[in-house]
Amino acid sequence: MNPPADSDDLDFTRAFDAPPKPPPSLAAATEAQRTEVKAETVQLQETGYCINIVRKAPNIAPLAPGAKRYILCIEDDVALALVLAKKLTLDGFSARTASDRQTIVAELQKLPFPDLILLDVGLPGISGFDLLQKVRQHPKLGSTPVIMLTGRANPQDVLHGMTNGADGYVSKPFRFDALSMAIKTVLGMK
Repeated sequence: MNPPADSDDLDFTRAFDAPPKPPPSLAAATEAQRTEVKAETVQLQETGYCINIVRKAPNIAPLAPGAKRYILCIEDDVALALVLAKKLTLDGFSARTASDRQTIVAELQKLPFPDLILLDVGLPGISGFDLLQKVRQHPKLGSTPVIMLTGRANPQDVLHGMTNGADGYVSKPFRFDALSMAIKTVLGMK
């Protein structure tokens, strides 16, 4: 296990201190989900993704010979996080997961720092958009590439993510080959 970095430099605990926003009504959430699923099913069948916007991240550090890129999957669905980690490992990456406040904070403090973060929007105790902002303001993690990986696919959310520093935005549901291509594009890999 790697020694923890200086906790003053990596304190994300305050990011979770804001009170959570009230959830939408059950009827509103259900109707929104039905509408999204109908629209996205056709696009998913045609392309393998609904939204897949990525750009090569600036300042990607060269990889030492024999080393693997490390990806941190921040995803509240534990089962999906584990599947993502397994798939990333099979694709030649090193992967760790975080699904709750305590694990997210611990993983963001752990060395080595990730080469890329896959970040869900719907996290317990904090919005992924707010966490993205905290990462971008952080002196050591600020240039870490981030791909938003979320079921939130409306234009306002995509714009919010991309204008606040995400290097990519991939909507759920997705195909793993489409996500793999997005990751490689952001990391500048062939």
